[in-house]
Amino acid sequence: MNVLVLEEDVMLGQVLCDMLRLHRVGSLQLATSEVDACQMMQAQSFDICILAAHMRGLPSAEAVAMANAQRLPVLLLTNGIEDTSGAVQPDHGIAVQKPAHEEDIRRALAELMQDA
Repeated sequence: MNVLVLEEDVMLGQVLCDMLRLHRVGSLQLATSEVDACQMMQAQSFDICILAAHMRGLPSAEAVAMANAQRLPVLLLTNGIEDTSGAVQPDHGIAVQKPAHEEDIRRALAELMQDA
């Protein structure tokens, strides 16, 4: 399984990827900007996306829209109530509030993969 992870904090993104590698989730690609994530989705195919709902204070609307266009399941990492304003919602996705426990992320991914 090919997984795209979009997280602006490089350290947090790397920790997330390392945690998922330990659970043999698949091949993980980390993008630290929405532009990079969109370019990666255009250049290669992904099975699932883990996207930060906001990047640098703005909704990750383009990345979510591109995932929707490609009919990709999305695990949306939110910061809470403020993420609902202006955020584009994934057509097929689950939101998990940060900071998320490892088990919450794994459970959401398992549910998304099962539905795919």
